[in-house]
Amino acid sequence: MTMTLTGATLNQLIKDLREKTGAGITDCKKALDEAGGRLDEALTALRKKGLADAAKRMARATKEGAVAFVVAGKAGAIIELNCETDFVARTDEFKALAQSLAQKAASGELKSLEEAAVLVTPVQTRLGENMSLRRYERFTISAEGLISGYIHLGAKKGALIEIQAPSAAAAASPAAAELAKELLLQIVGSGPKYLRREDVPAADVAKEREIHAEVLLKEGKPAAAIPKIVEGKINKLFYQAFCLTEQMSLRDGKTPIASLIKDACAKAGGELKVVRFVRYTLGE
Repeated sequence: MTMTLTGATLNQLIKDLREKTGAGITDCKKALDEAGGRLDEALTALRKKGLADAAKRMARATKEGAVAFVVAGKAGAIIELNCETDFVARTDEFKALAQSLAQKAASGELKSLEEAAVLVTPVQTRLGENMSLRRYERFTISAEGLISGYIHLGAKKGALIEIQAPSAAAAASPAAAELAKELLLQIVGSGPKYLRREDVPAADVAKEREIHAEVLLKEGKPAAAIPKIVEGKINKLFYQAFCLTEQMSLRDGKTPIASLIKDACAKAGGELKVVRFVRYTLGE
């Protein structure tokens, strides 16, 4: 049996049904119409439909979403929460969920991706899209220092960084905060994979050397000159591309990141050591 519901009665029934199920307005109206305005029957129909829709949602791709971070004292976390459409990613409820997950990750309450489902599932049901916490990372500092984060491009990219300081005063200094900001912008903008050249696996460097040497041989370069040319290319084309401390600042393209760190240390009154960073790009 179907019927057409209108006016205040329809609005109240839809409101009641949404509160009980978290389903969308269109689904609630359709269920009430098919149930002849009987709330209990509409509720049952939506529960059955919800089970069926959940299976369908699980098969749909989650290529959109948001990157979020939270820093709380000496701990911080960055997360990537996925959904199906940018429309849902821009809703307040989805954004709030991302921040809630980041908060729980930063506080240490979130122990695994599986645990996130308890928070994700209710929002997934209400918004009608498949969602999942794809990844997260948590930083904590045991000595003096600071953790800072940055989100860019409408929450499509973000980064988290840890900087060690010689004292609480240095950690809280404007110089340390400004350095963290500059490095986060650099990390998000240039996408380094490593902090310093010593962090690069030896096998990766050897492979790069082999590739450049082979290309130079084919170009007819003298064999005796190739090793020196290769080292130059490794320094400029590899280390500067993938190691944060080897890069040039994106602001002017000529100021070494190493110089920015050195200047910040002088202003802070002691060594500010970059310990680690992580960079997330949505879907990457």
